[in-house]
Amino acid sequence: MKSIRMKLLVFIFIMLTLGLWFARADAQNTITTTININEYDILYLTDFINAKTQKLNSAVSGFSVDLVGAQQVPPLQIRIYMKVLVQLRGDAHPGQLLEGLSNPFSFNGRLTLTARDFVAAAGGIAVLYPLSGNSNIENSDIKKKIADFAQTTGAAPPGTYQITVKVLPQGATDPSNSYGGDSKTIVIPYSAVDEIFVEINDPRNGSYSNNLAPTFSWTSAEPNVTVRVYEAGLNHHSPQDALTGGNPYLEENVVGTNTLTYPANAQRQLQENKAYVLQIEANVSSSRGPMKSVSQPVVFRITNDNLGNILDYFLNSVSGNASATYSTLRAEPTKWIPWSPYGNITLNGTMLSESDLQELLKELSTQQDVKLELSVENQ
Repeated sequence: MKSIRMKLLVFIFIMLTLGLWFARADAQNTITTTININEYDILYLTDFINAKTQKLNSAVSGFSVDLVGAQQVPPLQIRIYMKVLVQLRGDAHPGQLLEGLSNPFSFNGRLTLTARDFVAAAGGIAVLYPLSGNSNIENSDIKKKIADFAQTTGAAPPGTYQITVKVLPQGATDPSNSYGGDSKTIVIPYSAVDEIFVEINDPRNGSYSNNLAPTFSWTSAEPNVTVRVYEAGLNHHSPQDALTGGNPYLEENVVGTNTLTYPANAQRQLQENKAYVLQIEANVSSSRGPMKSVSQPVVFRITNDNLGNILDYFLNSVSGNASATYSTLRAEPTKWIPWSPYGNITLNGTMLSESDLQELLKELSTQQDVKLELSVENQ
């Protein structure tokens, strides 16, 4: 009985010892795998794919795979397994674009594979081939969707792209039998700048306020925007003139929110009785560098505009051409200016105060069959 127990203990000891040895061997051959790839909001495929061969461009930068052994080991023969899943915008489920396995190559403990290493024409050591039993490395249907889209836009279609890389022993074909691996999910939200919606909600175009620190709000598909405010001068004939005609009063980067109260540390503070142009710029990254989408410019004023309010009330209550002419003037921001600092109101050569004007308009409103004509002169 003791002999049986002793043999059993010896057997268990041997199994534990072998188990520990295999555990050390597996740990020794563990290879930390890291996929490095630049992420963009817009990715131009023609920068990554050779137009003639329809294969990865060997000169592509911003893509690599780092392999680092757990400890210094004798050279191993390894191979790379790669799979790419794609779910394009509008697709219900992801599809497999690519699945392949490279020939074995030598690994000495540290190695970085670049795009060149995956291209046969460049002498790559990790060129992918179909897995055993498969005739193709790529899914032709998904590849055609991407290629057709790129022919019209030059860019990759919006969607989610998942890249998986595993390091296998030289004789292995099963991805589950690996020394290590990594997976990277990339979301490409846009195919062109004009897809990036940016719109100013407040202030409204042509509005006015006596608030020297107004709060701007906007709607944008991007959380990263730049807010710019320029003064609109009398020599400006359009908002674009103001945008290009001088230094901004405010240029503020805003991330993660869609509102901004005019800051006290702005380059210049807003002033009463002046007009300004506001524009919001959404910033996005692309494989060809930074790009932007801008909102329509909005003109707003800082003024009490008492004279304008008096005329608004009166002329909106009367019918005829005068009311229509005035309404058109007030609705056109590029022609609207606060009344008080840029002109005077006179009657038969006599200057009218605000109270004089109010009394005059009150009297006119009580008259019957008065024909009112309005002309605007810009001197």
